[in-house]
Amino acid sequence: MRDKLQRAVLALAQPADVQLSLFPDFVCKADELALDFEDGLYELAGHENEITAEQKAAVETLDQIVTRMSGKQNASFWTEEALRTHAAWEEIRSAAKATAIAFGWELRRPPPSGAIYISAGH
Repeated sequence: MRDKLQRAVLALAQPADVQLSLFPDFVCKADELALDFEDGLYELAGHENEITAEQKAAVETLDQIVTRMSGKQNASFWTEEALRTHAAWEEIRSAAKATAIAFGWELRRPPPSGAIYISAGH
């Protein structure tokens, strides 16, 4: 339990250039960061009693920030340019770092996800 969550949080904590390098060029990389985090939250579901109040609060804070930026009205936030320059991405990185620290995870580049991405052209 928590492998997906750890990988997703570590990915969200990285600088933009590292985040962009984690995914193939034909996917929406900002979306993939959020989707990976959502997958990690699903992994945590049902195991909330196995984490501390501090860890739960950190995850909830990060989730609230990501959720706040969701929706059609925020479509411009989910671009590579925004990933590099939008202040909210720095807020996400900061919250992700705090989450990693709460779990005692080393702030490092996450391992490959093992996900398979299929281009629409193939």
